[in-house]
Amino acid sequence: MLAKGEIDAIVLYDSEGEDLYGGVLLAREAGASVIQFNGDDFFGQRDHPYVIACHPSKKEIFLDMVRNGLNSKN
Repeated sequence: MLAKGEIDAIVLYDSEGEDLYGGVLLAREAGASVIQFNGDDFFGQRDHPYVIACHPSKKEIFLDMVRNGLNSKN
């Protein structure tokens, strides 16, 4: 849906590698930014793969949304 432009972003929280990498490839091939919750580009799975994929122009919007959500838990 992201690659077709039907949604603005996808936020993945603790996604598993089997599902993650195919989606990352599709998103990048469609021109999406794939970033970690700290804003760094996503290059591979870490202990906890928290990822945002979105249009590059909307990166800051979704980073702010995730950060605000995480901060509201504290």
